[in-house]
Amino acid sequence: MSLEEWDLTVQVERPVDFASLIKHGCDIVEFNEAQDLGGYFSMLNGPTYDKHAAKLEEHQKVLIDPSLEGKLREEMGLEPFVDIEIRSSIMRVHVFINQDTIAYVIGRDSEGNFKDGLDNNKKSP
Repeated sequence: MSLEEWDLTVQVERPVDFASLIKHGCDIVEFNEAQDLGGYFSMLNGPTYDKHAAKLEEHQKVLIDPSLEGKLREEMGLEPFVDIEIRSSIMRVHVFINQDTIAYVIGRDSEGNFKDGLDNNKKSP
């Protein structure tokens, strides 16, 4: 399977965008509330894992065990923070998606320059 960059739509932090659905005439919020699915969608629409989330995770560990103050993430039993990523878990399998993963899927380099104002961005390298 081959994808071009314009074939991939990345929607950060909103796998289910209720506001967009409502705007387009599909209001399903009441059905989710009737089934008590609010907590599930709050978790699903949760934030990406960034430097702030990593620091918060460390802070929570220290609150639980103050002897961890000043220790490295690995010493706290946490995964090392490498890059901003989307974290999820599917059937107890941890899934981590970062910029390198997306670049690999669309067959592009993960490093590069951004140029604004291109006339035809669908054909631009």
